[in-house]
Amino acid sequence: MQIRDFPIESESLRELTAHRTAMLPVACYRSRIDRHVHGRIPLHWHDEVQWTQVEQGEGIFRVNDEELTLRAGDGLFINSGCLHGAEDRNHSGCVYVSLNAAPDFLLPRELREAYLLPYLGTAGMPYLRFDGSTRRGQSLQQGIGEVQRLLAEKPPFYEPEIAMLLTRLWHGVIAGGPEPRPDEERGQRSRRVKEMLNWIHAHYAEPIRLEEIAQAGGLSRSECCRYFNRYLGGTPLGYVTEYRIRQAMDLLRGDLNVTETGYRVGFVSTSHFIEKFRLKTGMTPLAYKKKEANKA
Repeated sequence: MQIRDFPIESESLRELTAHRTAMLPVACYRSRIDRHVHGRIPLHWHDEVQWTQVEQGEGIFRVNDEELTLRAGDGLFINSGCLHGAEDRNHSGCVYVSLNAAPDFLLPRELREAYLLPYLGTAGMPYLRFDGSTRRGQSLQQGIGEVQRLLAEKPPFYEPEIAMLLTRLWHGVIAGGPEPRPDEERGQRSRRVKEMLNWIHAHYAEPIRLEEIAQAGGLSRSECCRYFNRYLGGTPLGYVTEYRIRQAMDLLRGDLNVTETGYRVGFVSTSHFIEKFRLKTGMTPLAYKKKEANKA
């Protein structure tokens, strides 16, 4: 189970987790939300499609600009390229299993134009929820569980078995889901959010003004604030502070002292850095550095 961090490429929000085995473009892993840095899964995306099954507790899952609460037994399909993240609900200790697969592995080449490409991507069908009490929800749970078992045990001919299971899971998405209706406006909103976040990730160590973030997304200041509230549940400059803290946590695991770290990630004074770090993490930067050093 992942317990430390959620690796994301800082320039693009693309998740860095290796979604493949030695032979298969597939990965299946279990994660407990509150054991990640900041106690949540930050907003990210990847080219692979993802099926998620909640095993225990409750989680709030965000896909693009929508929030869904999933409980034990519930499932979620997240389409390729969609921004998504998660946080625990009511300190429930939410644990979920994710199955990620490269889209090209879901169907034979001859079937992709009709049964893959129209459904793939962020605009037409960003997600599909599976109720754990229904037959479709239970079928999803069984499929993920079987892929997980095969990847762990690697019995003879497990690779074609996984390929067949993924085709069934994909059939469960497109056969039971809505007809794909390309939504250019939704796709444009998602692209603008990615552009603004990417700009922040490239310039977080510098002084940042709201106007600059808005300009990166081609928006006015007020529209920029609405986008951040809708997609991330906060303000643009609040996100900047949070991202700086996340980068500082990485640096504090190394040789830099607290003062150097604060300036390196864009804080104008050590006292301001300490104040914001404590608010976000519940401890001072020095206390965090010592705690991490004791783990080594």
